Amino acid sequence: MTHRRTILMLLWLIAGSAVSDTSLSSELATPGRFTLTDDAGVDHTFDKPVTRIVSLMPHGTELMFEVGAGDLLVGAVQYSDYPQAAQKIPRVGGYSGLNIEAIAALNPDILLSWPDGNATRELQRLKQLGFRLFASDPVGYDNIANNLRRFGKMTGREAQANQVARRFMAEVSALQQQYSQRPSLSVFYQVWYQPLMTQNKDTFISKAIELCGGRNIFADLSIRAPQVSMESVLVANPDVIVASGMGEARPEWLDDWRDYPHLKAVQSGSLFHIHPDYFHRPTSRFLVGTRLLCEKMEATRQRLAEQ
Repeated sequence: MTHRRTILMLLWLIAGSAVSDTSLSSELATPGRFTLTDDAGVDHTFDKPVTRIVSLMPHGTELMFEVGAGDLLVGAVQYSDYPQAAQKIPRVGGYSGLNIEAIAALNPDILLSWPDGNATRELQRLKQLGFRLFASDPVGYDNIANNLRRFGKMTGREAQANQVARRFMAEVSALQQQYSQRPSLSVFYQVWYQPLMTQNKDTFISKAIELCGGRNIFADLSIRAPQVSMESVLVANPDVIVASGMGEARPEWLDDWRDYPHLKAVQSGSLFHIHPDYFHRPTSRFLVGTRLLCEKMEATRQRLAEQ
């Protein structure tokens, strides 16, 4: 796999940051008509709920099922594998490219697009063909809840969407109360090992680190998914190192840090793995990963207190 394709695939596995936290919707004068603002800041006016949807990113597929609109998905991309019913939806491409002919044949009312994960050239082509693209790119917990509400409004499943969003934010609030004031720990989140990549503050993974009372050691870098040097990690000497990898198994390269016994994360046994299904998608399941991260970081605090 080439360097460029590796990075693109990682972006598919870790959804990116939103441009802004935009408003959910605003009613227009015409009865039944409504407007939703997507994560790219674009306003979309609808005369009625949509009934045929193609999702161009896995998290969009999952969010649609969460609001009870999975039955309206007529097409989805590779890795749209949750819930199980999502696996039956016809595929229209993946991280290596979209099948524009297949998308057009499905005659969708709207496409759920992902600015950071879909190729700009392909999105432009779809716009030229007259398709409406609704950007979904949640950067944090509030953005995830807003996406749930927007998708509910878009599909006429508003009641269920609002219920799911309220429950989601209530769980976020509970975790914040429990962990955000705990003693701070410095954290390195390792996206990949060759090249060595991480996440800056403008990502939902970094927001999880903050919620759990942590400090992302590369939060201030300007690039969302930057490459960093081994030396910069060693100099920062984080209390915790976390990785998810691409599959269910703990990535072998996470334990390569044991070659540096002076690292605080190694000394306290704080090389943690979190299943990517729970930590790489901005959906309600991200709370599972957040809770796991908080629990692992709390275990580190306890070990440090005993030293």
